[in-house]
Amino acid sequence: MNIKAIFNVVGVLLILLSGLLLLPLGVSIYFDTPAIDGFMDTTLAFTLTPILSFGIGLALWKLLPSGIEMLRDREGFAIVALSWISIALIGALPYLLTGVCPRFIDAFFESMSGFTTTGASVLTDIDAAPKAILFWRNLTQWVGGMGIILLSLAIFPVLGIGSFHLFKAEIPGGATVERMQPRLAETAKILWKTYLVLTVAEALLLRGAGLDWFDAICHTFSTVATGGFSPHNGSIGYFDNLYVETIIIFFMFLGGINFALHYQLVSRNFSQVFKNPEFRFYSLMILLGTVVVALGLRTSSAEPTDQALRKALFTVVSINTTTGFVTDDFNLWPDYLRLFMLAVMMIGGCSGSTSGSLKAIRFILIFKIVLRELQKLVHPRAIFHVKVSGKTVPPEDLTNVVALTFLFLGLSTAGAVFISLSGPNLTTSVSASIATLFNIGPGLGQVGAMGHYAELPAFAKSIAISFMLLGRLEIYGILLLFLPMTWRK
Repeated sequence: MNIKAIFNVVGVLLILLSGLLLLPLGVSIYFDTPAIDGFMDTTLAFTLTPILSFGIGLALWKLLPSGIEMLRDREGFAIVALSWISIALIGALPYLLTGVCPRFIDAFFESMSGFTTTGASVLTDIDAAPKAILFWRNLTQWVGGMGIILLSLAIFPVLGIGSFHLFKAEIPGGATVERMQPRLAETAKILWKTYLVLTVAEALLLRGAGLDWFDAICHTFSTVATGGFSPHNGSIGYFDNLYVETIIIFFMFLGGINFALHYQLVSRNFSQVFKNPEFRFYSLMILLGTVVVALGLRTSSAEPTDQALRKALFTVVSINTTTGFVTDDFNLWPDYLRLFMLAVMMIGGCSGSTSGSLKAIRFILIFKIVLRELQKLVHPRAIFHVKVSGKTVPPEDLTNVVALTFLFLGLSTAGAVFISLSGPNLTTSVSASIATLFNIGPGLGQVGAMGHYAELPAFAKSIAISFMLLGRLEIYGILLLFLPMTWRK
């Protein structure tokens, strides 16, 4: 393992982060928010933080040899993991220095939640926080939404690292992975252009729907990244505006779609989009989920049909895409609907999207694997292949899907046990474990839709922070660093 080269690349990323931190500095200067007693004002905090990030990054970049030509896939995984941790640590400083999160564990939690687009929060009164902090909070989600793809497709090719392996880790099943251009660098440009177009379009539409520029931009950052941070305690329910909800539903839905399909849409290859089995499954899941929840709300609380549909559609799309915005407290819904939402949480959007969780393609593959095993029982000598879009999925990719699904379920169970040992009840522990590992954000119980993670013990928050990182890097990228063979020459 080329340790010096790894930290050399991490240094470059910290330099880039220092430039990003200048944006909330501008917001701080514009709004000129007074400091909390005993802490820095936001302008000073957002001045010192980029200086520190730039200084550390410059030192790592200049003092350590690059060794770019010696980097391999194992160094690539280490760069991704250490970069995420380093960036989250630097990103925590504004929360800590301004007193918005006076404890380090809380500041690190909020920062990690932002960059991993989880959307879990420890802030108890979001509306009272300085606008520069709220802007930074949402900006971290926007950057984190494209973070893995950015590292693997944009930065690594420049450094001479083969990054398709990392891209395939984000999109399971080699047969389902199609590069939009022969060169990964060109693919990265297309992805970022698509991401920027979605961002600008939603911000303009939200502004036209009546939101001020601050709210429009902040909510856009979190929507296209399927992150879920809002600068208001009531999330999207704060506005109680059907037009705003409709715009956000539409862009959450787009955020949950494979970005390769966005390219097909722009290229007017509509038939390719609608033939895609994952897109069909994703769309059908949202449709059926909305019907189930709407009927449940209509039956259990005599909600008017239009209101039941409005709440159901927004909540199902938000939870299924792992965005985490809310307009209604689903913690107050009947138990069977709450359990249904817990199941929806674990499915997620399409592979290659900004959404978290297991991803729809894995459920498709698991279903096909089960179906194949049933066919083998009837015809034990026959050979059956698992196919997606008419292409046979290699056995190693099927093994990857089954193993990763097992890891997600096993870790979420273990996390629930350890969180419960620190005090929270069973409902809170289970949902907090799932909501953080699957990068969803809101859960049930104490960490419900209108709740927060502030009251969790420090030990439980530490588990949640680890789970957010594990989920965002899809577990393997972190576990690989704990294997002795990774570090052998």
